Amino acid sequence: MVSSTTFISDTVKWLRNSLIANISDPVTHSGDEKFVMTSYPHRPVRYPIITVRCIGTPINKNIGIGTEIHIASMQMEVRIWARNEVERDALTEQVFNFLRTNQYPAGTTNTSTQQELWNFSITSSVPVDEMNGTQPIKSQVISVQYDFFVGGN
Repeated sequence: MVSSTTFISDTVKWLRNSLIANISDPVTHSGDEKFVMTSYPHRPVRYPIITVRCIGTPINKNIGIGTEIHIASMQMEVRIWARNEVERDALTEQVFNFLRTNQYPAGTTNTSTQQELWNFSITSSVPVDEMNGTQPIKSQVISVQYDFFVGGN
């Protein structure tokens, strides 16, 4: 469960692990290769990959008078890096469908609400074309947001 004292790293790791468990790896990465990771690697990779990172955590909403509990708006980036548009779009749809259905499914464990992550929303989704040497890389930058109660005892 996401902890109030380590909510940023806990949320990043929970989201990464949830994507690993629920998104199909089209090329079956093996050995020390990773399909989903928390930062873009500094070594050569085999595409497609997915990266997850926190892009902001504004804490600006106090939940009431006389309390130190605030609402942190966890702003996360899920980025799909693919070899072509078809692969990028297929992975993007898998990620969208997983995230939007992972809040309250009955009989399911490890949902976002069970992690105390509330009010899920996709705030943007932007396609990006990049060059990696002579190989074009197609990516989709998906910004998502969860609210998390932080502070108190």
